[in-house]
Amino acid sequence: MADLLNGLLNDEVLKRLPGDVRVPGDRPDRSGILHIGAGAFHRAHQAVYTDDTDWGITVAAPSSRGVIDALAAQDGLYSVATLGAPGAATRDGVSMRVIGSIVGTLHIASERDRALDLVAAPSTHVVTLTVTEKAYRDPQGVPRLLADGLARRAARGGPPLTILCCDNLPDNGTTTRAAVEPLLDPATRAWADAHVTFPSSMVDRIVPASTKATYERALGELGVTDLAAVEAEPFTQWVIEDDFAGPRPDWNATFTTDVAGWERLKLRTLNGVHSTLAYLGALADIETISETLALPGAEDFARWLISEQIAPSLVPPDGQDTVAYGEAVLERFANPGIRHRCVQIAMDGSQKLPQRLFATMLDLAEAGIDLDLIALPLAAWTRFCAGKSDAGNDLPLDDPLKDVLRQSLAAAGPAPAARIDAILGIRQVVPEPLADNHQLRRAAAKWLRELDRHGVATTLEHL
Repeated sequence: MADLLNGLLNDEVLKRLPGDVRVPGDRPDRSGILHIGAGAFHRAHQAVYTDDTDWGITVAAPSSRGVIDALAAQDGLYSVATLGAPGAATRDGVSMRVIGSIVGTLHIASERDRALDLVAAPSTHVVTLTVTEKAYRDPQGVPRLLADGLARRAARGGPPLTILCCDNLPDNGTTTRAAVEPLLDPATRAWADAHVTFPSSMVDRIVPASTKATYERALGELGVTDLAAVEAEPFTQWVIEDDFAGPRPDWNATFTTDVAGWERLKLRTLNGVHSTLAYLGALADIETISETLALPGAEDFARWLISEQIAPSLVPPDGQDTVAYGEAVLERFANPGIRHRCVQIAMDGSQKLPQRLFATMLDLAEAGIDLDLIALPLAAWTRFCAGKSDAGNDLPLDDPLKDVLRQSLAAAGPAPAARIDAILGIRQVVPEPLADNHQLRRAAAKWLRELDRHGVATTLEHL
């Protein structure tokens, strides 16, 4: 291995990697998929599913080019480290796989015309997206790119196209269509109605942001440098609405006519609890979700939240039980190999919590169910937005509505009830019926008072 050390992962060294590293076979020589969003989640999820087919992907980064430059230098290759709990049946709880499905890269900010040509290209059959929730609210960003690309495809009389959203949004296909269609001219709109579909999907895999340790692990396991390495938990799931306009890859996914139930189950149970633990952990100056879950009382609270608030708010898909699903989620969260940082999950709360938290609250309120437990994550987010942990350390508020949140809280003053009212009054985030829910306001103010006085650790321990 010494002759490989410090060289880059690429096609030339692929066959000389250690024997216990899974490597791709014959790689595709062209891409039928254009993927927008070059983040770690895509590389650990959709690109892995595609690696098991004979399709290729061109990955397009909207702005930052660090990842795509790394991929280009490595012939599109990169590694995924699957991190299991201690005792997993892999070397030191880690299994390594090199992914070869990415066969092209694109930087949209500097190659927009090429991006439009790829949307229009007859060889592109599917456009997939992982651009985070906030991107769909910017009509001049990704939605405009798709609209202009569809106009070019329609003008050329191109074949049908499927646009598949893979972001954590309810009914995400409809959301994507709603962001793109108003930007289409009448002729393109008429063509798209007959030739373009927007299926919904539900994606699930915990993928922490890559760190120095990620790259060091890749170097140690591969014997070469991998500047695009990612790591992930063993669990992975992809549920896709089977509504493709043209050819689709033979992904080992669940194809269904109804994704909504799966979306709701995952957004409320997994993502909702994930965000809750992230805000609690950040306030307690704890780095990761697994460490937060180990706080006295934290796991009990998460279990109560699932069984008493989340489960009554939804009807799960056939064959699924929300409480059992939640137990499996907590087991995944406790995996010590996955160092998913609380502050990473806590970002963009104003964009995430409407689906992960407030939708659950709204359904509970309409059913006349008490909102006491689910008011605690609202109180934690409110305190997090103020920017100080329980120990007085600065907390980053990385959120498109940062100024609105901070100004609203500053104007409210120190009283817990006034601060909760300030957050509930932000219409871009909280639906109006919840803002007027007196029981929610009282419960959240009570929890915020407890967090102010005692901090997260003591509050959870004495639940």
